[in-house]
Amino acid sequence: MSETPPKLTYPEHMEKAPAGLFEHYCMHPDCKSWGAFGFEKRYGQEWYCSEHKVDGES
Repeated sequence: MSETPPKLTYPEHMEKAPAGLFEHYCMHPDCKSWGAFGFEKRYGQEWYCSEHKVDGES
């Protein structure tokens, strides 16, 4: 039996750009900074700013 990955919920301020590029902002709650640091997690990529980078490393 295969496990279905949960759907990632992104903050409301994250939108798909018109050209199909994805603007990735920090996934820390209430942070609206650019997510410059991406971490490959079990169910997809997560992005964090330099201030919250430690959250993604765990």
